[in-house]
Amino acid sequence: MERRWSRDCTPGHLIECLHDIATRLALEHERQAAALRTLQEENEKLKEAGVASNDLSHTLRTLEGSSPVLRGADSPKLNRAATMTSALSSTWSSALRTAGIATTEARDTNPPDAEAEEEVLEEIDVDQLRPLRTARTSSDLALQSRHSKSNFVAEEKVQFMIMRAEKSKRFGSKKPGYVINPDSFAAITWQIVTSCCMGFVALVTPVQVGLLDMRFDAIFFFSLCVDLVFLIDMILQFFTMYPKSTARGVEWEHRCDHICAHYLRTWFALDFVTIIPFDILSLAFGTDNFKELKSIKVVRALRLLKLMRMLKSSRLLHKLEIALSIPYQHFALIRFLFGLVLVCHWLSCFWAMCLHLVNDDIPKWIDDIAASDARFGIETSPIRVYIASFYFCSYTMTSVGYGDLGPQNILERIVCTIIVLVAGLCWAQILGEVCAISSDMNAETSAFRKKMNSLNMMMQEQGLPHDLRRRLRSFFLQNRHQAQYVVRQKLLDNMSPQLQSEVCTEMNLPWIQKVTFFSQFMAQIEIAESRGIDTDPYRVCIADTSRQLRCGAFAQRESFDNIQVLYILSKGLVVLNSKVGTNGTVWGEDFVLSDTSLIRPVGGFALTYIEVLFLTRESFMQVIERRRLTCPQLGRSLGQEGQVCARCLLWG
Repeated sequence: MERRWSRDCTPGHLIECLHDIATRLALEHERQAAALRTLQEENEKLKEAGVASNDLSHTLRTLEGSSPVLRGADSPKLNRAATMTSALSSTWSSALRTAGIATTEARDTNPPDAEAEEEVLEEIDVDQLRPLRTARTSSDLALQSRHSKSNFVAEEKVQFMIMRAEKSKRFGSKKPGYVINPDSFAAITWQIVTSCCMGFVALVTPVQVGLLDMRFDAIFFFSLCVDLVFLIDMILQFFTMYPKSTARGVEWEHRCDHICAHYLRTWFALDFVTIIPFDILSLAFGTDNFKELKSIKVVRALRLLKLMRMLKSSRLLHKLEIALSIPYQHFALIRFLFGLVLVCHWLSCFWAMCLHLVNDDIPKWIDDIAASDARFGIETSPIRVYIASFYFCSYTMTSVGYGDLGPQNILERIVCTIIVLVAGLCWAQILGEVCAISSDMNAETSAFRKKMNSLNMMMQEQGLPHDLRRRLRSFFLQNRHQAQYVVRQKLLDNMSPQLQSEVCTEMNLPWIQKVTFFSQFMAQIEIAESRGIDTDPYRVCIADTSRQLRCGAFAQRESFDNIQVLYILSKGLVVLNSKVGTNGTVWGEDFVLSDTSLIRPVGGFALTYIEVLFLTRESFMQVIERRRLTCPQLGRSLGQEGQVCARCLLWG
């Protein structure tokens, strides 16, 4: 056998065989090492568990008597594996010396006959060998290694799965049920209720403090209901999430202890002061000692700060901005007008409150008006006092200053000074904002006037002919709304790619459908959609094409031609090779041809001022190349269109 093997094999074959044998031996060595480590770990576990050696010996004797696998000659499978492993072990040293192969190189090489060895090992009943703990042969070690390794991996997978499940359950951020989400429908409804109550506080509470006496009436009970709403709102704030800035961005804080601490640091003091029922305290004591506490009720007006905070940062206003198309200039003007009236209302109530803060024998600013009304038998009432106070504050705020009303005592002079300062600051702020808003509303008109002034100066400096000047002015006047296109392009640049595609498609799709092969491609998309095929890649191609469309304009009586450019007329009249075209006329559909000699020349002449949408071949080919893998149908449609154009040109 050895002599025939030596005669038939060349030295190269010998080296390859030895290389394979060395590789197998290296793998077997690794398996045995792993088996030994596994056995050592299991023995340590058995020692720790206090398993007696007698029990283990008894188990082994029982297995030797009952299992046919351990009877030597009666287990051919085990003998076969042991014989194979022993033969491989005996040739280990000679193979390495002859082939000169390092063990590390053998480990990195995949043996070609490893599958045969695995088949042999799989034939052995591994489950019967699992209880063995004292096996010493290489075959037993290899078998136990394979079985222990598979069990170990399976157990590790199970443990890993359990660990992941426990980690998700333990560390997952879940909002407790009693914590309120400000984005929920119930929270938004409650915000609307509190906003109405804040409106009541802003308008009615200053009137109660400055003009009305304390008595049980409808306004009094409604004020108590508002206080109850604010009390409930203060309690709910301890359980309402608030936005916080983190490394991952803005997130909602749902931990109750953090919510309480944040609320106590910010708005709790103000909310607590504004719900103190000074009216009930005054009526309960039944004396005038608490009459001075009416002036403290003006603190309730500080609820307006929270109203302004809600307008700036509440999610309700953000949802309204998303749902409604708000003209911001008009909205800002209305807001500042309302702010002007509201500040004047507060100052009027504050000015009227001075009448209750001084004794009756001291002169007051209302004395002249009361004396004038007394001659006609008219009694002074809260409504007449409020009108006079509002009249005084309005002309003081607008810097008119008629001077027919003025302070009559030291307290009124102090209050009047405060009113003048506050009114001046508010008026300056509102006036500046209104002027800025007005200039923003006329920004396009101002920019066009500057452009026309620059054009006139340029034409005058260059000494252009009168006819050319007239044509230039006519072009710029007719092209005035092109500034909207520039603004539109800037807005598109600020959008995300997906929104850019959708907006461009909605704006340009009616014009794209005028082109023949685009309309055919859209028909293919509709057919594919009716069959249940995903058409998103196709619509992306249309969106990319619509984004490549550009807007251009030509003056009246201007001639032009096309070289690999697709034109779509959007405004005006044009003559194309002695044919008149109107809105929606398309020419240059053969722009897809790479050979310019095959393109049919089209001469254009603008009968009026015209505007066109154009698409160059270069930009369109970029779209096709970019979507070549996801949407090859567009390229095929384009090739068919090119063939049709070429045949039409060749056949006349």
